[in-house]
Amino acid sequence: MTSPDLHSLLDRVRSAANGSKELDSDVALAFGWTYAKLEGDGRPYWRDPGETRWFVRRDAVPSYTSSLDAVVALIEEKLPGWQRASGTCGEYDMPWACLTEPDEPCRDFAAAAPDEVLALLAALLQALIEVQNHE
Repeated sequence: MTSPDLHSLLDRVRSAANGSKELDSDVALAFGWTYAKLEGDGRPYWRDPGETRWFVRRDAVPSYTSSLDAVVALIEEKLPGWQRASGTCGEYDMPWACLTEPDEPCRDFAAAAPDEVLALLAALLQALIEVQNHE
């Protein structure tokens, strides 16, 4: 398994109808998690960026695409101090999210998605792509 780049990950998040463990795994890989399958074992081994040992757990990877708590924690880790807003709007109650940079130029990164969690994740990826392009 290789780590997806943020652009392709953003495309997948934008096209997702709902969260999935596969997409959660790709988000984890993009943010420094490590994955391996040992020959003959077949079980997935995961290590988060702060751990020094490998472990096998079905729930090792946070549910970034379906848990509001997990995606908010990821936003706070990757973009500390940024403001976030999310909810629904419009005639069809379309879920949306917006992340705002704390310092000048205070750019906004907004996204709409089938649910609030995916909208927040899309806004996060947009912001990170832009921040990385300007470093």
